[in-house]
Amino acid sequence: MIIGYTTGVYDLFHIGHLNLLKNAKGMCDKLIVGVTVDDLVRYKGKQAIIPFEDRIEIVRSCKYVDAAIPQLDMDKLSACKKLGAQVLFVGDDWYDTPKWRQYEEDFARENIKIVYFPYTRGISSTRITQTLHNARGWITDTSARILRINTDGGGAKKYCMSSYLAFRFIEDDSKNFYPGLHHQNVKPIPDGQKISVQSADDIGRKIAEQVEQFRDKKKGLLLSGGMDSAIVASYLPGADAYTFRFLGGEFQKEELARAEYYAQRYGLKLHYVNISWDTVTKYLEPVMKAKCAPVHSIEPQIYQAALQAKADGIEIMFIGESSDLIFGGMDKLLAQDWAFDDFMNRYIFTHPEDVLADPEPMHYVFERYRLNDDKIDFIRFMDDIFAVESSSSYMNAFDTAGMPYYDPYAKLKPSAPLDLTRIRRGESKYLIRELFSQRYPDIAIPEKIPMPRPVDIYFRDWEGPSRYEFRRDIDMTKFTGNQKWQMYCLEKFLDLHEPPA
Repeated sequence: MIIGYTTGVYDLFHIGHLNLLKNAKGMCDKLIVGVTVDDLVRYKGKQAIIPFEDRIEIVRSCKYVDAAIPQLDMDKLSACKKLGAQVLFVGDDWYDTPKWRQYEEDFARENIKIVYFPYTRGISSTRITQTLHNARGWITDTSARILRINTDGGGAKKYCMSSYLAFRFIEDDSKNFYPGLHHQNVKPIPDGQKISVQSADDIGRKIAEQVEQFRDKKKGLLLSGGMDSAIVASYLPGADAYTFRFLGGEFQKEELARAEYYAQRYGLKLHYVNISWDTVTKYLEPVMKAKCAPVHSIEPQIYQAALQAKADGIEIMFIGESSDLIFGGMDKLLAQDWAFDDFMNRYIFTHPEDVLADPEPMHYVFERYRLNDDKIDFIRFMDDIFAVESSSSYMNAFDTAGMPYYDPYAKLKPSAPLDLTRIRRGESKYLIRELFSQRYPDIAIPEKIPMPRPVDIYFRDWEGPSRYEFRRDIDMTKFTGNQKWQMYCLEKFLDLHEPPA
């Protein structure tokens, strides 16, 4: 299959754009189009009349286009390599220039062909803009800025709603729900700043070294019944541990029992953080306001725990959040070498088109990781996308509470690629399992479960969202408690900024 790639602003979409896309599609099996984001348009000292969100939707709707993605920078060679494109289509105004003669050599080394298309004579977005300016006198610099302000809020809101449902965070840092709100995502620690480990002993030694940095601080720990926080607990004797307790202790009793055992074995002072629906709703608004976006269902309870620890005089809180991603705990997502569409459908948390009245497609995020033969680089996707979603939730909750926190696993990386064969035969996090057995030789390795939260119970009888942004025909019986949380939280966030009439 031949994959072709081309880019453009596609402002005031016209017949010249259509001709180029039609010709490009005729020379490849799959055409991916990069649509220049608004900030990048300004590299020519210009400003798009039509907002990016509308331009990419217009291009995406063209029958010759198989996928439309944001063009975030001018590095077309890197984009082609990431997308697996064998052909780059460009306009012939670049042909035989010194810059593009060099590009041709660079692309040829990667076996990527450059095809130049002639522009349609007599038509361009610039000419259309100037004609409108002369004939009607209303597209001035000022009115263009007003147009962006008035349209970007709605367009970005649509994007943000869809991104939150699909990924549980706003994937594009430049997009915000409303003017004046600025969400922020955690950037994962670069590999070059991480410590390589090749054995369970290495991991234990490096955790101990990191803990030692805080020997003069009063330390706390979020302690669950799982392996990751239990291992950290074994290097924090005498620290305070905070364990979530739901529904008066009737939810996941075995988790509570294991946390109690871990604390007792290593002399930690155990505190319960008693969570109810009332506490969830109490602490939801502060974390949403701080994040400038709807949140993950764990954030209100982490915020509550952080406030409790802060009141106890804790100076630094330890967590074990990154271990799953780094050491192969995402066993369901690592279970096979995924076909592109299968992985996309498996990963998306809630499909925006199932919930929203006017959704925006989120496929472009996955397109960055497409490989040849319709496969996907799912490990790199998880390192880039899941890492941001998960870590941002912890950062927001702790930062909102004003509580410093530290994840010793986040500083580590395996010295060799994950052994997917071991993971797929039931040994997820095989190095962590070995370390857990060393630190707790008297008990069985616990089965991996997500951070506890009884969302299925909370939303058992919930009838669904009622705002105009949501579909009227949502069948709530088809959604999990976590998916219902997303709908509920999104609606509550919208109510904060656009109170219902």
